[in-house]
Formats: sequence, structure tokens, C-alpha cells
Amino acid sequence: MLPKRSSDKLCTTDPEAEVDLHKYIRVFHEFIKEKKVEGLLIDVADYSHVPEGPGIVLIGHDVDYSLDLNGGRAGLLTLAKRIEDGKLADLLDDAVRKCLIAVKAVEDDGSTGTTFSTDALRVQLVDRLAAPNSDEGYRAFQSEFEALATRLFGDGATAQRADADEPRRALGADLRAEQACDLDSLLARLER
Repeated sequence: MLPKRSSDKLCTTDPEAEVDLHKYIRVFHEFIKEKKVEGLLIDVADYSHVPEGPGIVLIGHDVDYSLDLNGGRAGLLTLAKRIEDGKLADLLDDAVRKCLIAVKAVEDDGSTGTTFSTDALRVQLVDRLAAPNSDEGYRAFQSEFEALATRLFGDGATAQRADADEPRRALGADLRAEQACDLDSLLARLER
């Protein structure tokens, strides 16, 4: 069974840096107006009042983008939704590509002052029925996570199960590179 949603998160470069979430409201509205990121974009929602929550969310029909604070670390999170058909590898690549495009657009805008780390990425399959966060669930998707790590970061990349002790969280993996890579190179690796 193919998972119906997946998420990808690139964290900010400096985990201690304060992120002014309200700057993202204007940036995300610009994304809608100027179509700087992919998807049918609908609106921007402010959840900055929620501790370690979704922050500022750019809501779309098929993909959401947010400056997310979950896990105590700010990062740009992309949630691909309404996944219907296809090969999982292609769907994962497409979701990561959208995340990288959004990160590049935020950094190119420059008004938030935020930069993102390009040597690690958290990938989650947000579908408890198709991808339960269990040992068996991870084994079913482990090879997909590892292959994605290699496609994105090259040889030497690793994929480590995320939140193994939290069965209520989405099944996922932390992908890590041996060294940081620029966004354009990462995007080029996902082109088919």
C-alpha cells in the first residue's frame, strides 16, 4: 500500500538562532502571488502561538509548506498530500525536490535571515495505516529511505530511523550526508 502523505524537513543552519516566524507570513504570501513554489497554493495560516508547533503554514491543495518548530528545531517542512499512484521512489524524490525549491526560495528572498542546513533531511511517511511507526513498518520502507539518501546525498549517506520510541509519530528516517552540499546540486541530483 502506498502512503498517502509524506513530509520532508530541512532544519535551520543554527539550531540556537531565533527565527522571526512573522516574517514568513509575507514571504509565503509572496510565494502564492508569484508562484515561487510548486502546488496549488491557497492561504497562509499563523500557528506561531503553538509551542513547538507548525509555525507559519502555507496551505496548498496538494502540498503544504511551513516554517515548522516541531522537535524544538526550526526548519522548512513540506507536506506532500493527496498521493494517489506511482512508484514510491518517484513520489519521495518529488516531495524532497519541492522542499528544496521552497528552501531555495526562502534563502533567495533573504528577508527572513534564515539559512538551512543541507547535510541532513528528515523524511516521514505520514500515513499510520500504510506506514506504521513500528519495527515491521520501518523494515518495509528502510530500503526506500536508504536509496533516497544515496540519490540525494551520494555515496556515504546514511538513513537512520527517526522516533523509533514514539509509535504515535509518523514513520520516518533522518538522512545524513558526509558533508553539506549546495541546494542547486541537491536539486540536480533529483532531476529525472
